[in-house]
Amino acid sequence: MPRAKVVDFDYYQFLGLLRRATNQGARIEKNDARWADYIKAHRINEVAASAIASQKLENAVPVIISEGGESDGLYYYSKNEETCVRLVALAE
Repeated sequence: MPRAKVVDFDYYQFLGLLRRATNQGARIEKNDARWADYIKAHRINEVAASAIASQKLENAVPVIISEGGESDGLYYYSKNEETCVRLVALAE
């Protein structure tokens, strides 16, 4: 499994990405059938990422953006806190 870390991401930039991904059908929610396939294909340690996000955000909502670009990945956000974090792979 590749190493990764959870980093802060600009909330308002994230909202733009999320809106664009939603319009393109590239937004994957936790209850979406594509969720498990994405997690497995990208070898994401979802448990560890969720634990870290929960420490940073009170009500972390997970979402995957899968547009086929640099913005792709697993994000956690909180509307109440206007905060977002992103899982970023570390270079080996």
